[in-house]
Amino acid sequence: MKKIIYFGLSFLSLFLLIACGKEEKKSSPQNQSNQTQQVPVKQVAIGAEAPDFTLQSMDGKEVKLSDYKGKKVYLKFWASWCGPCKKSMPELMELAAKEDRDFEILSVIAPGLQGEKTIDQFPKWFEEQGYKDIPVLYDTKGAVFQDYQIRSIPTEYLIDSQGKIAKIQLGAISNADAEAAFAQMK
Repeated sequence: MKKIIYFGLSFLSLFLLIACGKEEKKSSPQNQSNQTQQVPVKQVAIGAEAPDFTLQSMDGKEVKLSDYKGKKVYLKFWASWCGPCKKSMPELMELAAKEDRDFEILSVIAPGLQGEKTIDQFPKWFEEQGYKDIPVLYDTKGAVFQDYQIRSIPTEYLIDSQGKIAKIQLGAISNADAEAAFAQMK
Protein backbone atom coordinates (compact mmCIF):
# COMPACT_ATOMS: atom_id res chain seq x y z
CA MET A 1 0.00 0.00 0.00
CA LYS A 2 2.86 2.35 0.87
CA LYS A 3 4.41 1.70 -2.54
CA ILE A 4 1.22 2.73 -4.28
CA ILE A 5 1.00 5.97 -2.27
CA TYR A 6 4.69 6.79 -2.96
CA PHE A 7 4.21 5.98 -6.63
CA GLY A 8 1.09 8.20 -6.78
CA LEU A 9 2.83 11.11 -5.05
CA SER A 10 5.90 10.74 -7.25
CA PHE A 11 3.76 10.72 -10.37
CA LEU A 12 1.80 13.79 -9.18
CA SER A 13 5.05 15.65 -8.36
CA LEU A 14 6.50 14.82 -11.76
CA PHE A 15 3.29 15.95 -13.48
CA LEU A 16 3.34 19.30 -11.60
CA LEU A 17 7.02 19.90 -12.46
CA ILE A 18 6.38 19.24 -16.15
CA ALA A 19 3.28 21.46 -16.16
CA CYS A 20 5.14 24.31 -14.41
CA GLY A 21 8.04 23.99 -16.82
CA LYS A 22 5.74 24.31 -19.83
CA GLU A 23 3.98 27.32 -18.31
CA GLU A 24 7.31 29.04 -17.67
CA LYS A 25 8.37 28.41 -21.28
CA LYS A 26 5.11 29.90 -22.50
CA SER A 27 5.55 33.03 -20.39
CA SER A 28 9.28 33.47 -21.04
CA PRO A 29 9.00 35.14 -24.49
CA GLN A 30 6.39 37.51 -23.08
CA ASN A 31 8.62 38.31 -20.09
CA GLN A 32 11.54 38.91 -22.44
CA SER A 33 9.54 41.33 -24.59
CA ASN A 34 8.45 43.22 -21.44
CA GLN A 35 12.07 43.48 -20.36
CA THR A 36 13.17 44.91 -23.70
CA GLN A 37 10.41 47.53 -23.54
CA GLN A 38 11.60 48.94 -20.21
CA VAL A 39 13.52 52.19 -20.48
CA PRO A 40 16.76 52.14 -18.52
CA VAL A 41 17.00 54.78 -15.80
CA LYS A 42 20.00 57.04 -16.18
CA GLN A 43 21.91 56.98 -12.91
CA VAL A 44 22.61 60.38 -11.37
CA ALA A 45 25.96 60.32 -9.65
CA ILE A 46 28.91 62.51 -8.87
CA GLY A 47 30.74 63.28 -12.10
CA ALA A 48 27.68 62.65 -14.27
CA GLU A 49 25.99 65.33 -16.34
CA ALA A 50 23.23 67.00 -14.31
CA PRO A 51 19.86 66.24 -15.96
CA ASP A 52 18.62 69.34 -17.75
CA PHE A 53 15.14 70.67 -17.09
CA THR A 54 12.81 73.52 -17.94
CA LEU A 55 10.54 74.64 -15.12
CA GLN A 56 8.38 77.63 -14.33
CA SER A 57 9.57 79.89 -11.53
CA MET A 58 7.30 81.22 -8.82
CA ASP A 59 7.24 84.58 -10.64
CA GLY A 60 6.09 82.92 -13.89
CA LYS A 61 9.38 82.83 -15.81
CA GLU A 62 10.71 79.78 -17.63
CA VAL A 63 14.00 78.54 -16.16
CA LYS A 64 16.32 76.02 -17.81
CA LEU A 65 19.21 74.46 -15.96
CA SER A 66 21.21 74.54 -19.21
CA ASP A 67 20.96 78.35 -19.17
CA TYR A 68 23.33 78.22 -16.18
CA LYS A 69 26.08 76.34 -18.04
CA GLY A 70 29.34 78.08 -17.23
CA LYS A 71 28.07 78.83 -13.72
CA LYS A 72 28.03 76.71 -10.57
CA VAL A 73 24.56 75.85 -9.27
CA TYR A 74 23.24 74.95 -5.82
CA LEU A 75 20.05 72.95 -6.50
CA LYS A 76 17.78 72.22 -3.52
CA PHE A 77 14.80 69.84 -3.63
CA TRP A 78 12.42 70.48 -0.75
CA ALA A 79 8.78 70.78 0.39
CA SER A 80 6.79 73.22 2.50
CA TRP A 81 5.60 70.44 4.84
CA CYS A 82 9.12 69.13 5.52
CA GLY A 83 10.43 70.11 8.97
CA PRO A 84 14.16 69.72 8.16
CA CYS A 85 13.60 71.68 4.93
CA LYS A 86 11.99 74.59 6.78
CA LYS A 87 14.71 74.47 9.41
CA SER A 88 17.40 74.79 6.72
CA MET A 89 15.80 77.72 4.91
CA PRO A 90 17.07 80.59 7.14
CA GLU A 91 20.66 79.43 6.60
CA LEU A 92 20.04 79.12 2.86
CA MET A 93 18.61 82.67 2.87
CA GLU A 94 21.86 83.90 4.43
CA LEU A 95 23.80 82.21 1.66
CA ALA A 96 21.47 83.59 -1.02
CA ALA A 97 21.88 87.12 0.34
CA LYS A 98 25.68 87.02 -0.10
CA GLU A 99 26.60 89.11 -3.11
CA ASP A 100 30.13 87.74 -3.47
CA ARG A 101 29.17 84.09 -4.03
CA ASP A 102 30.28 82.48 -7.28
CA PHE A 103 27.27 80.17 -7.70
CA GLU A 104 23.55 80.41 -8.37
CA ILE A 105 20.88 79.04 -6.04
CA LEU A 106 17.75 77.30 -7.32
CA SER A 107 15.16 75.39 -5.34
CA VAL A 108 12.56 72.97 -6.64
CA ILE A 109 9.21 71.94 -5.17
CA ALA A 110 6.46 69.73 -6.61
CA PRO A 111 3.21 71.69 -6.15
CA GLY A 112 0.10 69.60 -5.63
CA LEU A 113 2.11 66.36 -5.39
CA GLN A 114 2.90 64.30 -2.29
CA GLY A 115 1.10 66.73 0.02
CA GLU A 116 2.79 69.89 -1.30
CA LYS A 117 0.79 73.10 -1.52
CA THR A 118 -0.69 74.00 -4.90
CA ILE A 119 0.69 76.69 -7.19
CA ASP A 120 -2.09 78.97 -5.91
CA GLN A 121 -1.33 78.31 -2.21
CA PHE A 122 2.46 78.21 -2.24
CA PRO A 123 3.41 81.87 -2.93
CA LYS A 124 1.34 83.19 -0.01
CA TRP A 125 2.77 80.56 2.34
CA PHE A 126 6.31 81.28 1.10
CA GLU A 127 5.88 85.02 1.71
CA GLU A 128 4.41 84.41 5.19
CA GLN A 129 7.54 82.43 6.08
CA GLY A 130 9.69 85.45 5.27
CA TYR A 131 11.74 83.53 2.73
CA LYS A 132 13.33 85.72 0.09
CA ASP A 133 16.25 85.72 -2.32
CA ILE A 134 15.63 82.00 -2.98
CA PRO A 135 14.25 81.25 -6.42
CA VAL A 136 11.58 78.56 -6.36
CA LEU A 137 10.83 76.43 -9.40
CA TYR A 138 7.66 74.40 -9.86
CA ASP A 139 8.01 70.74 -10.87
CA THR A 140 4.29 70.25 -11.47
CA LYS A 141 4.63 66.72 -12.87
CA GLY A 142 7.35 65.51 -10.51
CA ALA A 143 9.55 64.69 -13.52
CA VAL A 144 12.61 66.57 -12.25
CA PHE A 145 12.29 64.96 -8.81
CA GLN A 146 12.24 61.63 -10.68
CA ASP A 147 15.15 62.52 -12.99
CA TYR A 148 17.28 63.45 -9.98
CA GLN A 149 16.09 60.30 -8.18
CA ILE A 150 14.95 62.20 -5.09
CA ARG A 151 14.11 59.71 -2.34
CA SER A 152 14.21 62.04 0.65
CA ILE A 153 14.02 65.75 1.19
CA PRO A 154 15.78 67.98 1.47
CA THR A 155 18.27 66.75 -1.09
CA GLU A 156 20.79 69.15 -2.53
CA TYR A 157 22.92 68.90 -5.64
CA LEU A 158 25.99 71.05 -6.17
CA ILE A 159 26.69 71.34 -9.89
CA ASP A 160 29.97 72.60 -11.35
CA SER A 161 30.31 75.18 -14.13
CA GLN A 162 30.51 72.42 -16.74
CA GLY A 163 27.09 71.07 -15.74
CA LYS A 164 28.43 68.01 -13.91
CA ILE A 165 27.25 66.88 -10.49
CA ALA A 166 30.01 67.61 -7.99
CA LYS A 167 28.22 66.79 -4.72
CA ILE A 168 24.97 65.16 -3.66
CA GLN A 169 23.80 65.97 -0.14
CA LEU A 170 20.96 63.99 1.42
CA GLY A 171 19.62 66.35 4.05
CA ALA A 172 20.56 70.00 4.33
CA ILE A 173 24.13 71.06 3.74
CA SER A 174 25.61 73.79 5.90
CA ASN A 175 26.63 77.04 4.25
CA ALA A 176 30.26 76.43 5.24
CA ASP A 177 30.25 72.97 3.62
CA ALA A 178 28.51 74.27 0.48
CA GLU A 179 30.95 77.16 0.11
CA ALA A 180 33.93 74.83 0.68
CA ALA A 181 32.62 72.42 -1.98
CA PHE A 182 32.05 75.24 -4.48
CA ALA A 183 35.55 76.63 -3.79
CA GLN A 184 37.04 73.32 -4.95
CA MET A 185 35.03 73.25 -8.21
CA LYS A 186 35.87 74.64 -11.62
